[in-house]
Amino acid sequence: MVRRTGWMGLAGAVMLLALGLFSGPSARAESTVPAATPEDAVRQSVEAAGEQYAGTCDQTVAPRDLGKTCVCFIAEQDGIRAYLAGRTFSEYGRWVFVARVAGGWQPAGTALLDFFAQPDIPWPPAIDASHA
Repeated sequence: MVRRTGWMGLAGAVMLLALGLFSGPSARAESTVPAATPEDAVRQSVEAAGEQYAGTCDQTVAPRDLGKTCVCFIAEQDGIRAYLAGRTFSEYGRWVFVARVAGGWQPAGTALLDFFAQPDIPWPPAIDASHA
């Protein structure tokens, strides 16, 4: 087993961590037709992650929605909406962002929810609204 030491190993670990904390739109999300509503774009993002979408957390019902993912709208800024997402009847685990684009809404990325960070929303970079 090789043991990595020094700043190169640390820099690599920080880079991998940073890549895991925020992901922009996937190739699949970029190639889809814009959704009619922000909620439909959130559904696209959740389902692109291989999860079943249950809708907003306040509308979920046990046992029907057990094991699914639900969301809660938090804020909107510059045409981007931020939602918290997580397993139903549990804690939120990540941010889901959707952006207004020509013709509707599209997924704009996700970020892990960091319980130890400042309580600010980790807004993704703006998306050119003229392209869908």
